[in-house]
Amino acid sequence: MNRPTDGQPPSRYLSRGQLAQGGMAVIMKEYDHALLRTVARKVLTQDPGNAGTRQRFVEEAQITAQLEHPAIIPVHDVTADAQGTPSFTMKLVVGDTLLQLLQTPAYDVGTEDGMRRALGVFLRVCDAVAFAHSKGVIHRDLKPENIMVGSYGQVYVMDWGVALVRGESPSTSVDEHTLVQRPAGALDDPPGTVIGTLTYMAPEQANGLVSDADERTDIFALGGILYEILTLLPPYQAYSLEELGQLCRAGVVKHPQGVVPRERVLPPLLCKIAMKALQRRQEDRYWSVEDLRADVDRFLRGGNWFGQQHFPAGTLIIQQGDHADAAFIITRGECEAFSVDNEGRETHLRTMGPGAVFGEAAIFSAQPRSASVRALTDLTAVVVTREALTQEIGMDSWTGAFVKTLAERFRELDTRHSLLRQEHDDRAMLMNAVDFMAFHAHPAPPDGLGAPLSLLAQSLGLDVEGTIRLLGRSRKFAVDAAQDSVVMHRG
Repeated sequence: MNRPTDGQPPSRYLSRGQLAQGGMAVIMKEYDHALLRTVARKVLTQDPGNAGTRQRFVEEAQITAQLEHPAIIPVHDVTADAQGTPSFTMKLVVGDTLLQLLQTPAYDVGTEDGMRRALGVFLRVCDAVAFAHSKGVIHRDLKPENIMVGSYGQVYVMDWGVALVRGESPSTSVDEHTLVQRPAGALDDPPGTVIGTLTYMAPEQANGLVSDADERTDIFALGGILYEILTLLPPYQAYSLEELGQLCRAGVVKHPQGVVPRERVLPPLLCKIAMKALQRRQEDRYWSVEDLRADVDRFLRGGNWFGQQHFPAGTLIIQQGDHADAAFIITRGECEAFSVDNEGRETHLRTMGPGAVFGEAAIFSAQPRSASVRALTDLTAVVVTREALTQEIGMDSWTGAFVKTLAERFRELDTRHSLLRQEHDDRAMLMNAVDFMAFHAHPAPPDGLGAPLSLLAQSLGLDVEGTIRLLGRSRKFAVDAAQDSVVMHRG
């Protein structure tokens, strides 16, 4: 039914309005009466009378159509109208660009859920780009604006209009395993051509080194997408086009942590991955998209996106009795865990260094903290939130139930141990009180020994209220706080 040179029969497609307007083309929404579906039509609008412009536009359709991948938009047909203006139809995607989604609560990368969702899209993009590379196609304009996410989570890499094809000539015998065919009469970019989007552009691309562009050129742009997922900013920011061009040509990219508010701590490993992809020299970047993807995937599986926090020496990191909302993994420095009894006495429990974990039991058991932790030196720790643990372990699964039960049983044992330790400490303190009364008290009728309450408290290292609570645990002592008096019965 389609006639590539004469245009479409007017009865087949019904226009349903404009979807988007770009620099070179407009996207229309149309209903296909023959196949009973709605499609998108891309129509060349910039200098359609120029043969080179028309050729480049048709090449986009021909290249994209050969890249049959779930994350690359399917192209249905290419045609031209009576004036020779080309257009092509493709799958209509209902959704938003990644650039738009990063501004929504669902993709809030300051949360574990949002970061996971955004990185999930990034992995799908890597799949599509790796496939294109296997077919000899370099995209050269990867950016969040060119990534569409459908309403049901479908991911599509869009706009292959400036793709570089290093494929087979049309005369080569081809099958589904070959490289993409270069369109007949395909135009080569002359040396010095700068094509793409400056804010995500690799230095070799910005310097017009067309012959140097390869898979690592796209890897740089993928690093730029990852950079924007981390910071919500593109890799290059400048106040003028001239300054932007200078930054691109030099390949000067600030570290992600340096462009976000100080209180927002980015995952160090993810920053390292992004910066490796964004290296100025091609040989210093990842050698393949698969390698980049594997590092991001390992990052996600390992839970390494947890934030880090720094604590100066002497900081009380967690406090006994508080609600538990995070656990900590020490990466640098030392701290001590201690408990505090009813009299305010501290008991040292253990000293911890790099690799040690603390605060986890209270999270799993959903009970108050059973001990306090204080930094002995300047300390850095990975902060693992309850939400993150729920995602990593699956607290609603049988594994989560198993871990939670173990944590509760451990806490029960710890509570029993604390009670026994408290009882032991109380007995020791009461014996100290008896010793004090035996050597320093005066006779008190009818058969006891008396002493000032304040002196006894000073001897025990307690305040008066703590001393009264301690002595109240034994029937040997009678206390008169108003008279500053304590009597120990001889019986």
